[in-house]
Amino acid sequence: MVKNQKKAEEHKKEIEGRKSNPAGLRCCKCKVLNVWRIKLRQCGHFVCITCILEHIMYWIEEENKVRIKCTKSTCPKHIHENDIDAVLDPDNDDLETFMKRAKREYLLHEHRKHSIYYAFAGLIQRCPLCKALYTEYNGCNFVQCVNIRCKQRFCWLCNEPTESLQHFAGGTCKLGWDDLFKICFILKFLAFTEGCLLIIFLPLVSTTLIAVALYPIMMLAAVPFAIGSLIFLIPMSVAYCTIAIIKCIPAFSRACDILYLMSVLVGYFGLDQWRTILRENYEANRQHEVEIAQERAELNECLFFSN
Repeated sequence: MVKNQKKAEEHKKEIEGRKSNPAGLRCCKCKVLNVWRIKLRQCGHFVCITCILEHIMYWIEEENKVRIKCTKSTCPKHIHENDIDAVLDPDNDDLETFMKRAKREYLLHEHRKHSIYYAFAGLIQRCPLCKALYTEYNGCNFVQCVNIRCKQRFCWLCNEPTESLQHFAGGTCKLGWDDLFKICFILKFLAFTEGCLLIIFLPLVSTTLIAVALYPIMMLAAVPFAIGSLIFLIPMSVAYCTIAIIKCIPAFSRACDILYLMSVLVGYFGLDQWRTILRENYEANRQHEVEIAQERAELNECLFFSN
């Protein structure tokens, strides 16, 4: 009992001595006395400016880490964002002795960029050409950059640049349902447009066919492209004319009117917004998966530390 009381008194005196003489506190990493240091607000450990700058620089540049742990190897706490901002503050001239301002600005920029990536948890992609950021849009895997000077098309799934849909013909990358909806827009237009309107547009189609037929003669260098255009336009024109004629038949026209009325009736119950409903449901499930993934990442860090 006497020994325990003596140890408790000595420990109390040591704590009081540290409070009265903060310069005597050692850096938790290099164990050096009487140096500039910072007290980490998450765990209370003291670390010198040199050590924490080297520590932060390593985890930002080499590991692309957002949640940086304490410099003390046995401490499971993470360094608070305000502590990182404080030691990388580009406006603090006192830090110039330990690290140049340009370097601190670069590290702070990289850390904030990694923080954005971590917050979105893989829900963003960069344009392969101009590096613009894009968030995930459910059902759209064939993306075109909106930058006027770029206009690069790329695959959302693998982030590879692609100028055609052939990229989705093989391999693991597949078109989204919204991509297919856009591709089938012409068929949708033919199916839901009145037959008389299709007949009105028929001269425009004929003019287009004549222009396509004369195009190889005027531009011999474009013969391969003209052949491809003919292969595509001829069946489309035949289908167009066929649907236009069929829709003039009263029975078929009545059936189309019934389908239209059914779509209006479905709209009264809010089911016409099925694309929005599917997208919101997918986004909710995706957000739940992201939260689970982040919890697993935190758990893995704790397991790694305990080992």
